[in-house]
Amino acid sequence: MSTADAPVSLENRLDYMDVLRGFAVMAIFIVNIKAMFQPFAFYANPLLWGSEADAFIANVQNIFVDNKWRTNFTALFGAGLMLIAMKAQEAGMDKKEAGARLRRRLTFLLLFGLVHLVGIWMGDILTIYAITGFIAILFRNMSTGVLTFWAIFFMVLGSFWMGGFMMATPFIPGMAEKMSGMMWGTDPEMLAKETEIFLGGIGGQIAYRAESALGMIIGYGIFGGMFAATLGLMLGGMVLFKTGFLQGRWKSSVYLPIAVIALGLAWGLEFWRVLELNKANWSFEAFSAWSPVIMIAGPLGAFGYAALIAFILRVGPKLSPVAAVGRMAFTNYIACSVIGTTLAYGHGLGMYGDVSLQQLMLIVGAMFVAMLIWSPLWLSVFRFGPLEWLWRSLTYKKIQPFMK
Repeated sequence: MSTADAPVSLENRLDYMDVLRGFAVMAIFIVNIKAMFQPFAFYANPLLWGSEADAFIANVQNIFVDNKWRTNFTALFGAGLMLIAMKAQEAGMDKKEAGARLRRRLTFLLLFGLVHLVGIWMGDILTIYAITGFIAILFRNMSTGVLTFWAIFFMVLGSFWMGGFMMATPFIPGMAEKMSGMMWGTDPEMLAKETEIFLGGIGGQIAYRAESALGMIIGYGIFGGMFAATLGLMLGGMVLFKTGFLQGRWKSSVYLPIAVIALGLAWGLEFWRVLELNKANWSFEAFSAWSPVIMIAGPLGAFGYAALIAFILRVGPKLSPVAAVGRMAFTNYIACSVIGTTLAYGHGLGMYGDVSLQQLMLIVGAMFVAMLIWSPLWLSVFRFGPLEWLWRSLTYKKIQPFMK
């Protein structure tokens, strides 16, 4: 029997959320790996890869993957906070005690995130999740209607904020050169510097990430609007959980049309954006001008994929290996970073800056196979992934049972 003093038991887990989370953590690696093996600008600018085949792959990722599965991951994080809050309430915990538990969970996530951000990879998202989560939990006891209002408010605010920031960047003296160099690869010295650092020793890498971390959190998170957008998505995940959408409880006849319409719009908008950027030779100015499309297509695509997975689970296979990947999402997310950076950086195999996007997709495929094998095998013996077990034990101030 599941209680407030223990994590959700195996028999009470929501397979749909695990499957969606599993797909999300795998899809995120498709995109993240680009910035693990090349300077950050390669993440966004397809032309830097140097071959038509690589540019084509990057364009396909723009249309079908970028900003959509990360958005689902964010919404699922909000849904997880709501699940814990509702579970505590059902077990009779008062609001103060439940709030303390959620803050403890977020505090340890922040510590994990900072270690990941500074010690392993600068593309960490856990730090932003933890910081934003402290604000998101303040909304947990609101009615569904009020919570929906605030979710929409912050999603709209964040979209306008981030889109407006990107559109304005090319016209801000000083910032235009810095941002285009960092995000678009227009500064060869910056590309060379990143390559030198990450092909060097781990000490230099940590120093660079530590120096960059605060600037990224303040510049991208606060001034760039990332925190506002993230908060909106988390609150949206809370709403979708409370209404049953992110529990897979809606009817198949509802999920399917949502998937068709939302994905059709998202893919169509992204295809249009890619076509226009190709016409403009993917200039930084054109990318900035078309960035608001990303703010619309990302949530639409996430909503569509979430509905599609729910429909598939209703009418098709249970996708148990993917669910296992999702149940170990924290461990798998960190494992992808550790393996990717070890292959790429100077303290490992030193492949940084010397791989094509085609080669990276082979590594991604191998990681997918590995996660789909090791996750079910691990969970056949243990109750949680290793990091999930540690996080839960710290959250509940009690060593959780590990073996089945």
